Amino acid sequence: MRLAPALAALFALCAPGFAEEEWVWPVPEISRDISALPAPAQATRQALIEAARSGDIEALRPIIEAQDYPPNVSFGDPEDAVAYLRSESEDGEGRQILGLLLDLLDQPYAFHPDSSGETYYIWPYLAELDPNALTPEQEVDAYRLLDRAGLEDVRQFGGWYYWRLFISETGEWSAFVAGD
Repeated sequence: MRLAPALAALFALCAPGFAEEEWVWPVPEISRDISALPAPAQATRQALIEAARSGDIEALRPIIEAQDYPPNVSFGDPEDAVAYLRSESEDGEGRQILGLLLDLLDQPYAFHPDSSGETYYIWPYLAELDPNALTPEQEVDAYRLLDRAGLEDVRQFGGWYYWRLFISETGEWSAFVAGD
């Protein structure tokens, strides 16, 4: 089923002007209401909060090991997600990453079904918005995560490439990534 979109994209590249549709940013639903999350997603979010508050990045390991698949923590697909997150932490122990995780999960979340119909909940919701069209209130939320230079970089890039976290409706922690 992926062949048809790939062929369409290839055709569009080969025949400029023939199929030039402007990409439209998806419009997600945004909520602050944690009680509106499906119970499995609520449970995973709460487990991540408790692990982060422990101050020990190893507290994430049982959450990861309880899943069928580990969350994507890098587009390089490291074997050990916890070791990778520790190595990315500014303090070398993982505490900066745990603080970031808490900051993300304290933000409102966005959600919409993916192409297969499963709904994913994304923190921060800003990851699903056009950074060049943020309202003043959304800019305040962005400044809770980024400094002015970071927000300007995101705007110039044209999308949120800073850290973001995904939990599926079934409670699967599917990603905690930074980058495009």
